[in-house]
Amino acid sequence: MFKSKNKEYYPGEKPLLEKIMNDPQPVPRKVPDYMRKKGGAWYWTGAMIMIVFIYEVITGLILLLYYQPSNAYVSTETFLNSTPYGSIIISTHLYGAYAMIVLIYLHLLRNLFVGAYKRPRESQWITGVLLLVLTIAVGFFGYSMSGDVLSADATDVGRGIAQATPVIGTYLMLIFFGSGTSISLFTRMLGWHIVLAAGVGILFAVHFFIAEYNTIMPSHKDANYKAPAIDKDDGTYKPWYPYNLMYMMQYLFLVFGFLVLIPSVLAILPNVPDLFSPFPSVSPSSPLAVNVPAYPPWFLLFVYKALDFKMLLGIGPFWGTVIFAGAPLIYLLIVPYVHTNRSLLMRDNPIPVSFGILGLVYYVGLSAWGALAPGVPISDGPVLLFFVLPFVFIVGLSLFVAKLVRENKITMPNIGRLFFTLTILAFAAFGSGMLIIASVSHPVALYLIPMILLLMVTAISLAVAYAMIKGVHLRDESIEEKHMSKNGYTFAASGFIMASIIVLFEITIIPPTSPSNNALYGIGLGLILLIIGAFIRIYRASVYGE
Repeated sequence: MFKSKNKEYYPGEKPLLEKIMNDPQPVPRKVPDYMRKKGGAWYWTGAMIMIVFIYEVITGLILLLYYQPSNAYVSTETFLNSTPYGSIIISTHLYGAYAMIVLIYLHLLRNLFVGAYKRPRESQWITGVLLLVLTIAVGFFGYSMSGDVLSADATDVGRGIAQATPVIGTYLMLIFFGSGTSISLFTRMLGWHIVLAAGVGILFAVHFFIAEYNTIMPSHKDANYKAPAIDKDDGTYKPWYPYNLMYMMQYLFLVFGFLVLIPSVLAILPNVPDLFSPFPSVSPSSPLAVNVPAYPPWFLLFVYKALDFKMLLGIGPFWGTVIFAGAPLIYLLIVPYVHTNRSLLMRDNPIPVSFGILGLVYYVGLSAWGALAPGVPISDGPVLLFFVLPFVFIVGLSLFVAKLVRENKITMPNIGRLFFTLTILAFAAFGSGMLIIASVSHPVALYLIPMILLLMVTAISLAVAYAMIKGVHLRDESIEEKHMSKNGYTFAASGFIMASIIVLFEITIIPPTSPSNNALYGIGLGLILLIIGAFIRIYRASVYGE
């Protein structure tokens, strides 16, 4: 190994494309057993994203058969209320997009914390970041296609940002939002939704292929805590079929089950906020539209709220978007080329770890702020407090803890648990502080209960973090996980089968005549899918001992 301009090179190292062409690898690969055991789900967040994407493609193709850009709102409402099981399809398609965005964030943060952006995975990391951008864009255009009042508000925000772009703003608005007529707008929305979804599929295939070629990110111990971390089959790896296939099928049914169950439950609950409702809101022309807050999609609330900061009024929506969305994106794209040390330990990478936690705090904080106070201008003082205090606390504490660990003043078997606890502490302390300030300014009962709960979480997480730093063992690591007997597995599996038959019988007699009936059907279907996932889990434990 030698260095040139602070960059490390390894003997025989070649560009990725050249390696792929000259050294083909088996796809899919075998993986170590620990990836399919307790805690192994973190290795499969990418696979879960693929499962959700498959679901989105299937439901999206069904919706495409009924959608009419010339009459967007009416065609959406007709499909929702008149098509058999239409409300299940449209609500689960919406929440599938939400799930995909959340899973990509989790996947990205997990890889940031474990150092999976380091060599040889730079291109894999970059394609993952670009997948996040494309997925959010697909979600924005899909969210805006329903023609309801929230769609109109989201479109207005998008138009404002596009039009404010220097030099090419007018052209961007025409390209993405049409010439100003309704049919032009929704035709463009539909076209971009399909084009970008196809882009997600192509980029996902590239990302998956690179990930398989680079091998899975092995455990830090197996990689000797250093990059490049390459997984090697030591002869004990089991075949992909049936072991990995059954594991994937387990998660497929569990993910599908939650995708159907969650929006179906929300569909029968009263007074679900419009921001999270699984159904479209009222038409923009309805008299009720004046009572609906002007929200963009929840996953863009952080940019939406940033535009309310008074110090940004002279900057405009374009530069506000660049600052609050573009700057974090640029940082994520350059992470592999800025943090180039070989260590995979969190203690040796406090800056990317603390920035990941900080970004999560800012994202959730700005989104909550935008949901609670949409369109309310914020003066410079609260804005500075919002950004400076978490930065000083999170980055400073992370650097301090990492220094103590490196100097062996703190000895912990898993520093990741401490950083996770500090993340919870940061969220709870920051949230409770904001609620305390809000309750002093506007003393209402609405702030009291969440403030008490967050203060309790703050105290508990502070105590847990202190115990970890002091070396107190919160659980006995020597106790081995116990498995059920064969008879126990058989009894549990029989119970699941009986439960699924009962649920199936109940939902078959529900007529698909209304969204409420469809919601009940969706709850039953979601439970059946979850039961099948649990059955496969029992089968794996009983037959394969996993």
